Amino acid sequence: MAETLQQVLDLLQIRPLGNDAFQGPADEHGAERTFGGLVAAQALIAASQTVAERAAHSLHAYFLRPGSAHRPVVYDVERIRDGRNISTRRVAASQVGTTIFEAYISFCTTRQGIEYQDPLPDGVPHPENLQPAESVLAPYAHEDNGWWVRPRPFDMRYVAHPPRAALDLATAPPPRSRLWMHARGSVPSDPLVRNGLLTFISDLTLLDSVMLADRRTTRSAGTIASIDHAVWFHRTPDFEDWLLYDQTSPTALQGRGLVTGRMFDRSGRLLCSVAQEGFLG
Repeated sequence: MAETLQQVLDLLQIRPLGNDAFQGPADEHGAERTFGGLVAAQALIAASQTVAERAAHSLHAYFLRPGSAHRPVVYDVERIRDGRNISTRRVAASQVGTTIFEAYISFCTTRQGIEYQDPLPDGVPHPENLQPAESVLAPYAHEDNGWWVRPRPFDMRYVAHPPRAALDLATAPPPRSRLWMHARGSVPSDPLVRNGLLTFISDLTLLDSVMLADRRTTRSAGTIASIDHAVWFHRTPDFEDWLLYDQTSPTALQGRGLVTGRMFDRSGRLLCSVAQEGFLG
């Protein structure tokens, strides 16, 4: 997975192939499988190239097969409908002719209307009062070739224990994970790039709350995989400051866990709402 912010931004630079088809670059930074958040972000940017003067307000996707991080991904966009206010696009992502991901992405005109939102959660410490994830996970630096302390594009600071550290607790924490994130570099002002980056990070830690309750991590034995992913875009993020990701799992059963997430900026603006179901094999 990409280790610097610039690497992530470079991965969001898709190129047109003609006939509403686009190609996203391969993420050749150590991982074997393509990161689902990257595929979703590239799909969003591809679909946006076929819509004029309307911004995405929602993305609903299914991860159909594992993708290879060593191959580029082709995105075929289908123009389902352009209505008076709403445009809908279907995106199929494939590698070597095999579909690995499908999404419906909806775009809307800018309109005036009622506005309200959930407030920023109470009692959350400021990020300056929390330790970086690399420091919290330093005791596990010898595991998995340094996976827990690898360089990250974002400074990530957990309010409580990340899943690996939580394994050392006597009892499992409740299924809720909150963390602050800050870009380690400058992000272009283009709203599409910013929403693409928001989509990317929305999948980074979303299953943490399930793994806390299940007492496992992404490096544990067995299979942990995202089945689907949905993002509702509310407000364009400003990556110059910290973002709070509040994630909770309302239920898990039959080897699946459901997670919902809300992302705020420090001023309390609700940037996006997220939902995902994970497979726990």
